[in-house]
Amino acid sequence: MGGRPTAVGPGTQRAVMIASSMSVSMILGVLVAPYRWATLPLIVGMVLLTTVIYYAFMLTRGPGPLHLFYAATLGAFFGADQTLGWQIVHVIAFATFFTGLLTVLILLVGLGHPERDAVAAAREKVDAYRDGTASRTDAYRAVNRAWVTLQSAWPATGGAAHRAREKELLAINRTLAVTVLAAAGDRAPVRDLAPDTPILVGRPGFRFLLAHAVRPNSVAWFTAWRMAIAAGAAGLISEIAGIGHPYWAVLTATIVLHQWIDRRATTRRAAQRAVGTILGLGIVAVVTWIDPGPWTVIVVVIVCVIAMDLLLPLNYAVALIFVTPMSLLSIEATGQGGSLGSLLGDRLYDTLIGAAVAVVVTWATSRWFPARLLRAQSRRVEAATVAVETMTDEQAVGESGRRARAELVYELLHHLGVVERAAGDDPRLDARTLAEHDLLDRGYLALARVWCEPRLTT
Repeated sequence: MGGRPTAVGPGTQRAVMIASSMSVSMILGVLVAPYRWATLPLIVGMVLLTTVIYYAFMLTRGPGPLHLFYAATLGAFFGADQTLGWQIVHVIAFATFFTGLLTVLILLVGLGHPERDAVAAAREKVDAYRDGTASRTDAYRAVNRAWVTLQSAWPATGGAAHRAREKELLAINRTLAVTVLAAAGDRAPVRDLAPDTPILVGRPGFRFLLAHAVRPNSVAWFTAWRMAIAAGAAGLISEIAGIGHPYWAVLTATIVLHQWIDRRATTRRAAQRAVGTILGLGIVAVVTWIDPGPWTVIVVVIVCVIAMDLLLPLNYAVALIFVTPMSLLSIEATGQGGSLGSLLGDRLYDTLIGAAVAVVVTWATSRWFPARLLRAQSRRVEAATVAVETMTDEQAVGESGRRARAELVYELLHHLGVVERAAGDDPRLDARTLAEHDLLDRGYLALARVWCEPRLTT
């Protein structure tokens, strides 16, 4: 768990964040483990807190919030034996430190490669949008991801190569604005780039992102409290039923719900989780029947990790088959899991409990909340659009103007996802789709018009 590499993106900050949070999370779990009554409240609180923080501040692709509370869940279970718990803390700390260090070293050896690739991807998407083979949203998402990547590229942010990439991305951004204006039939002249053209801002400010996430009708908060409710319910049912590994029920429920997708897709994911677990249990039974030596078990675990990572982007259901052998064989190697029969039974029952709770929570919350999320997000897009539309030319090139544009891009990219997921969850919202796309058109046109003369004069 601790040794899995982080995803590609603003890598230095991500590596440090995940490595440190996993170690702290595990320590909290081990500290609370002797107080059995406090373990489930700790896990629910960690799920709520880390999910909100993750979705507030992770603006590029990442591994999801699971790693941030997964360690606390394991620590609370293995910490029942404090000696073993602290030994695992040391292992996790070393593994996360080593993985983070390796990630940073790879980034330093290939200094500039993530930034170069992000700018190239932005150019490709903008060219494709101009040619009619990519959507406007995809183009803006690629450009925004490139700005975030460039501005997160410490320690490479002070060199000439980095400044050249900023200028290149600024030209790509200008091309995107010209294309949006042309598509809207707006023939206003667009300002040419000059040496004093201000660099744009890709990431909204800390206070904006945090306030956005903790609003009652934000996607981050909606996702977090659903996961927390499911985690608490699944863990409580498993505890009451006397099943030996309730953290498996907690993790299954949160894994199924850690992204807001429509209720039918969530139901399919829960079913895939259950079927994959059952097939994985068969693999565990075969391996233990063969009775391999400890080094062979380690090889099998490593093969399962590799197979899971390779297959996950291709086929979620097939990848899940390798999760159960990886988990159960690792636990059996510690000697803490009980007999093989109890391990297999606990894994099956806890997985079914977690999957069922996730489905119940999804269907219980999918009738009313999508419409509320969509209305709230529409109001935020409207407000952000008005803020950009009403800027003076002087404000447009100042810090406040650039922040307003970054916030509008964030809202627009966020809004399309909310529209699609809300309509998928509640078909009654299909009638609003056209009006929401009109709002998107207005927002993107407001961004493009900032480039019209004399807006970018200084």
